[in-house]
Amino acid sequence: MGDRTFNKNSGFTLIELSMVILVAAIIVGTATPAYFYLVDKARTNKTIDEIKEMQRDINRYNRKNIHFPDSLAEIYPIPPFDPWGRPYQFLNIKNAPNPGAINPRTDKSFKRLNADYDLYSQGSDAVSLSPTGASESRDDIIRGKNGDLIGISIDY
Repeated sequence: MGDRTFNKNSGFTLIELSMVILVAAIIVGTATPAYFYLVDKARTNKTIDEIKEMQRDINRYNRKNIHFPDSLAEIYPIPPFDPWGRPYQFLNIKNAPNPGAINPRTDKSFKRLNADYDLYSQGSDAVSLSPTGASESRDDIIRGKNGDLIGISIDY
């Protein structure tokens, strides 16, 4: 094996080093939004599954007690939180003592989403307004059509 000699000037040039940094920045710049999109999509899917499960529990409570609960605390000793760390929103419409005083969620045409109860998550921005077409409500995960639709508000 031969002797290796090193030249004092061997190493990376400033241009080569700049190119490596540029490529790394491009990779990070394109991968980061994709990562956050996938995380948000996973949270949304988990929320949809949790709302479906809570809907089953609420309907089971209704069959057993012949009325819907006034709050989720009647079913869950510890209030359920969505994947963003905020409590799920629940409003009993059907059995409310004063139905005219409550403010149920509405769709883009200002028709009630549900006749029995509203159950939803405020989504990633933690803001929710009625109707579902409001810009603050587009990321909400809602229960609509008395449970026939559970999904993102903007899709309703």
